[in-house]
Amino acid sequence: MKYKYLSRAEEYAQSCRKSGLLANKAGFFRQSKITPKEYDGFVRSNPDEAALIDALFEDEALNADTKKLSATVLNLYMKYRFGYGEKDAEGYTVESGHDGEDAE
Repeated sequence: MKYKYLSRAEEYAQSCRKSGLLANKAGFFRQSKITPKEYDGFVRSNPDEAALIDALFEDEALNADTKKLSATVLNLYMKYRFGYGEKDAEGYTVESGHDGEDAE
């Protein structure tokens, strides 16, 4: 399968690694001259490739040189860009039978 943007995203990420920068979608769009609207249309018609690109940028962030990047900034980026810390606990309940209460 031929991908439209994945190889460009990989090249961008590699150049960022060499420069000590964090690869991200905004920089990728700017370097590749892709508008967000154009990319949104691409995502709708190519969800598999878009998921691979997201995984690439997520991996780059997870493996970023934290000596050059604030942990706070990285944590916020991971939370808002990739949903870290936002997992819903739906379907789980906590029951306690302490203090002599019946746990039934």
